[in-house]
Amino acid sequence: MKSAFVLGLFLLFSWSLAWAQEPSQDDQPHITPKNLPQPKEEPQPRPQSQSEEKSGDSSSRDSQITLEGPARGAGDNNVQQMYPYDPHKSAKDLEVGRYYLKTKNYRAALDRLNEALLYKPKDAEATYFLAEAQEKLELYDRAYQSYRDYLKIIPEGQYARESQDAMKRLESHLQKGLPQEQQAADVQQLIQNGEGSLAQNDFESAHSSFVRALQIAPDDPVANFRLAESLQGLQRLDEARIFYRKYLSLQPNGKMAADAKRQINEINFILGKEAKY
Repeated sequence: MKSAFVLGLFLLFSWSLAWAQEPSQDDQPHITPKNLPQPKEEPQPRPQSQSEEKSGDSSSRDSQITLEGPARGAGDNNVQQMYPYDPHKSAKDLEVGRYYLKTKNYRAALDRLNEALLYKPKDAEATYFLAEAQEKLELYDRAYQSYRDYLKIIPEGQYARESQDAMKRLESHLQKGLPQEQQAADVQQLIQNGEGSLAQNDFESAHSSFVRALQIAPDDPVANFRLAESLQGLQRLDEARIFYRKYLSLQPNGKMAADAKRQINEINFILGKEAKY
């Protein structure tokens, strides 16, 4: 009886030991271990807008730096280059022009006074002193017109009396009595004579012919262009530039326009001035 009891205890102890050594289900490879930290969810990418899908740009486009300037408006291509309205520059040119008049440097005075009127059109004083310079250079028709322009600007101005007297004085120099047909024929003949002198590099004779042509027809484009050429040949560059500009104002797309612009640029290069035409 006692031996049977001992045998039962031995069998019970053996069975308990075997059960304790049996592996847990958590150690089985086909079972996910318990209590492991769960992986964080990856953020889903932001869906692209339709505009981004079309262009292929990323959302970082807004942070990119552009080196381009501001976009131009549609009408920018139609902006024309013009002389700026600058009364201070005009006043300085007028001051210098009057100085040249006093020192009898009429060619330089003509250039500065014309430039004063570019920056401030219809300036009364610049118009009057321009007339004086033109008269001294025997550009009588132009001087007469400038004196008259002054009286239109300020009929009772400081130089009104002088302008009236000058117009009377210049009447004998004006070519007003010839019929239009005769005037046109005379202008053409003078231009031909001047061109013949230019071909022989006789710039003095050419200058004289073109000045006489312009006294009859101040707005003849060929006479203005040829006079500019003769003045350039005489190294009177400031005056030459004025008459090249006058030609361009009369015929901006004329057959000699490209030549006039090129000559202006060459004169500006020689004189060290900014190109303006």
